[in-house]
Amino acid sequence: MRNKVDFRVICDRLDDGLLVVQDQLVVYANQTISELVGLSDSQIRTVPPVVYLAMDLDADERRKRYSAHGADGVVDESRIKGADGQWIDVEIKGQILDWPQGFGELLIIREITERKRIAEELRNARHLESIAALSGGIAHDYNNLLTAIMGNISLCMTSLPADSPQHDWLDQAQDAALIAKDLTSRLITFSKGGTPQKETVAPAELIEGATEFALSGSNIEVHYDLSNQLWHMDVDRMQVGQAVHNIVINAREAMAEGGDLYVSARNELVTTQTPGPAPGRHVVISIQDGGQGIAPEILSRIFDPYFTTKEMGTDRGLGLGLSIANSIIDQHGGAIGVASEIGMGARFSIYMPASDNPIKSRPTEEIGPMTSGGPTTGRILVMDDEEMIRNLAGNILKRLGYEPAFARHGDEAIDLYRQALSESNPFDAVILDLTVKGGRGGKETIQELVTIDPAVRGIVSSGYANDPGVTNYQDYGFCAVVAKPYRIKEISDQLERVLGRREALVVKRSEASE
Repeated sequence: MRNKVDFRVICDRLDDGLLVVQDQLVVYANQTISELVGLSDSQIRTVPPVVYLAMDLDADERRKRYSAHGADGVVDESRIKGADGQWIDVEIKGQILDWPQGFGELLIIREITERKRIAEELRNARHLESIAALSGGIAHDYNNLLTAIMGNISLCMTSLPADSPQHDWLDQAQDAALIAKDLTSRLITFSKGGTPQKETVAPAELIEGATEFALSGSNIEVHYDLSNQLWHMDVDRMQVGQAVHNIVINAREAMAEGGDLYVSARNELVTTQTPGPAPGRHVVISIQDGGQGIAPEILSRIFDPYFTTKEMGTDRGLGLGLSIANSIIDQHGGAIGVASEIGMGARFSIYMPASDNPIKSRPTEEIGPMTSGGPTTGRILVMDDEEMIRNLAGNILKRLGYEPAFARHGDEAIDLYRQALSESNPFDAVILDLTVKGGRGGKETIQELVTIDPAVRGIVSSGYANDPGVTNYQDYGFCAVVAKPYRIKEISDQLERVLGRREALVVKRSEASE
């Protein structure tokens, strides 16, 4: 009797549930399983397990399974109905009990809700990485196409008078290409994780621009309350614009029949008692939609990757929009909160740290006829694996007065550079593509060129604004950066800056050769 009592005490203290089943009836259950299903010790002996356990306990079928698996028993994933009526994911390990009175089995029941959640998150993370890699590849190729389109449009515009009607047409095409460039930048940001490239901005302009773009073509009327006295923010303009855009898109989808959207921003001093954002001065951006609202049971999941309430169909999304927005705001040291009631819409609040920095004016590029301020000269080596980019760069450089030469990859660029030095006809600068498919890219190439010629003037060319080779270009041996898609004025300005001291280059090369 003593041993029987000790056995029950031990079994009742286990975290796992224990059931001994014979002829599809329970002959023993520990306290853990009784509490889980909400049945007393006497009740659980009279209620068939199939009432609360989602598995077939037919003796003949179970005996066959045990025979197939041997002494190790069988392991199943199933569900069990809890005391609250909700089904819980469980793992059930079964062990046969050969009793004289007939077939019996011991079932060890372990809740695996958390394990399945972690496994699902891991699958989502791997899926997200795959999509990010695909997005990055598409964005890279698309950005090269845009570089050729925008560059050639710019070249045409430089040959036309500013009052020419053709100039206006090309200007409209350029504006459309700039919108496509912004979409490409968003893909690149998503694919690379996107370390913010911050600048000080006024919130109102950024918020309104992102909102109008997201609502373009919709039947939603937006109402703004954006004070002119808002504090400044130090942000990556494109990334935070994307975050606002994604939240507005979510609101747009919640109001498929149209309605009113309220977008506001205010200054707020966050205290230690305020949940969510860190203490300090914040600009709070609020977006209130007029949709049906978000159910309480899913409110905590809306920022999870791939979580979506859309039905299957052509409008089904991936459930990444709010997840990306949350990630961007988190990288900026901010926070997103959401409040909602069924039938009352949803209100998203973005807390962004405020800045005391002044706003610097952003340079603009005016494209018109080329002025004759005296032709520039010099030999420029361009390395890019795309023929259309090499052709475009060559046309731009010739238009600016330079003599271009071309390489498809790093090894070819190094050979051409070394040959030019040996013939005493060196290149005045090199423009190197950061990423070359199947070959040596810009970072590796410039390091080799520096060993050949300490006076090499390298300019890195890329559409990946967040790559360390661009953000920290000097650490890799570059002197400047030109972004893709190419802009004529940017190339002209960077070359003039890099080649500003020709005499110093000649002296440095002479000293290196002695």
